[in-house]
Amino acid sequence: MKESKIVQPTEIKWEPHPQLKTAEVSYLLSRRDENADLTCLLVRLPAGTQVEKHIHENSDDIIYVVKGKAKMWIDQVGVFPMVEGAFIRIPKGVLHQPHDIEEDLLVYDVFYPYLA
Repeated sequence: MKESKIVQPTEIKWEPHPQLKTAEVSYLLSRRDENADLTCLLVRLPAGTQVEKHIHENSDDIIYVVKGKAKMWIDQVGVFPMVEGAFIRIPKGVLHQPHDIEEDLLVYDVFYPYLA
């Protein structure tokens, strides 16, 4: 992909999260739509959303918390707060879980390489 892409806030399109019934995602850049080598998305998780422990076998998960309040557990790291402005990198293949979502959470999430 060699084309620039600009998405204005009014152009963000939300769709149901593929695994979480109450969550939504907005794909800003993806292999699916632009043949990109990474996936950039926004994720909205309402307060109280339950997320199971999981891994991303083939992609690093890079998270920036835009707003909200929750906790994150990462295997061999432990539990720490997810608050506005927090940056988190989870290497591929590492078990992790966002949990205790106290306030609606909005995160900018990047997967590299792209989500298949």
